[in-house]
Amino acid sequence: MSTLDPGRVLSVQSHVVSGYVGNRAATFPLQTLGYDVDVVNTVQFSNHTGYGYTNGHKTTPEQLTAIFEGLATNGLVSHYRVLTGYVPGAEALTVVAEQIKKMKEVNPEILYVLDPVMGDMGTGLYVSEDVVPIYKDMLRIASIITPNQFEVELLSGISIVSMATLHTALRQLHTSHSLPHIAFSSIPLPISLVTKLDLPAPPPSYMCLLPDPIPPWYDAVGVGEPEDEVLVCFASTWENEELETWAFALPTIRGYFSGVGDLFSAMVLAHFNNPESQSDLPPLPHAVSKALLTVQQILLRTHLYSLIQTGTSGTATPRPLHHSSSEHHGSVIPSDAELDAIGPVNPKDPKRKAKRMRLRELRVVQERKLIVDGGQGWPGKRLDWQRILGHGM
Repeated sequence: MSTLDPGRVLSVQSHVVSGYVGNRAATFPLQTLGYDVDVVNTVQFSNHTGYGYTNGHKTTPEQLTAIFEGLATNGLVSHYRVLTGYVPGAEALTVVAEQIKKMKEVNPEILYVLDPVMGDMGTGLYVSEDVVPIYKDMLRIASIITPNQFEVELLSGISIVSMATLHTALRQLHTSHSLPHIAFSSIPLPISLVTKLDLPAPPPSYMCLLPDPIPPWYDAVGVGEPEDEVLVCFASTWENEELETWAFALPTIRGYFSGVGDLFSAMVLAHFNNPESQSDLPPLPHAVSKALLTVQQILLRTHLYSLIQTGTSGTATPRPLHHSSSEHHGSVIPSDAELDAIGPVNPKDPKRKAKRMRLRELRVVQERKLIVDGGQGWPGKRLDWQRILGHGM
C-alpha cells in the first residue's frame, strides 16, 4: 500500500520576503486549490532581482541536507507531488537531486515536476554553469519538465529556429532521458506562423477582461502585423514511441513581470492527474490548459492594475480597478530606464524602481478567485507533425 499523501506537495524553490516568485508564487495558489504545501527555501532574499537591489542569503548544501534529514527522520516525506525550481549552485542542486532520487526509489509513482531554472533568451545563464549537467541527469527522474526556450535549447543542444527544429528538440529530450512529459512554457513565434498552425484564439473568459479597443501593448493572433510575435506554449508527451504535442497561442503583453513561470509550473503540477478535474483532454494538455488560463488571467489583471496605478512619472496614484471595458488604459508604457531618467529626485535611488516593481508583482492573492474558478481552460490544438514537417514550417 502506498504511503503517499495525494494532497501534499513538496516545493523546493527560492523565497523572497516581498513579492511573488519561487515558493511565494507557488505556495498560495497551490493552497488555494486545496493542497498542503511543505516548503524548502533554496534562498532567502529580500525581493527578486528584477528590483535591481537585492539582499539576503543562499541556503547552503549542509542546511538543505539537514532539512531533508529532519523530514525523513520524522516520517514526513509522504508527498505525492514534488516541485523543484530555482536552486542557485551545483552543490545545492546535487543535494536536491539526491533527495528526489531517494524519494522516487521508495515511491516511483511520485509526480515530479522539474522546472530547470537556468536562464532566459537575451539574458543567458543566471546560475552557475556547473548546474547544467546536473539538470540533464535529473531529467530521467522527472515526470514533467517546464522549461522556457533558453532551457529547452540548453538541455537538448538544439537551436530552435523552426517547427522542424522544435520537433527535433522535443523528441531528443523525450527519448534521450526517458522523459514522459514536457510543458514548454513559451516561445515567441511570428503571428503569420501561428496563423498557419490554426491555433485557437484566447477564450471569452479572458477576452472580456481586456479593454476595448484593444490597446497597443497587446499582441495576439489576429491582432497586429503578420511578423509581430505572440507566445506559444507546447505540451508534449512521448508515449508508445510517438510524439503527441499540443500547442496553445498566448497573447504578448508588453510589460515586465517576474514569477510567471513559477506560477505556471505550480499550476501544471496542481492540475495534472487531479481526480477532481474532469476533461476530455489527455493529462498533460489538460493540466497545461488549466494552468495557462489561470496564469494569463492573473498576468493581464496585474498589468491593468499597474497601468491604472502608475502615472507617466512613475509614481503611484491609488485608484480602484474598474471592470468597465471602455476605460482607457494608456498607450505606451515608459521603460524603467526612461522613468529613472526623470528628475528631480535621485534617479539611482532603489526606492524609485521598487515602487514600480511592486505594482507589477503578480496579484495571486487579490485574484484568488481566478485560481479557484479556472473555467474550462485555455484552448489549444493537437499538432499534426506529419503535415507540419511536410510543409517545411
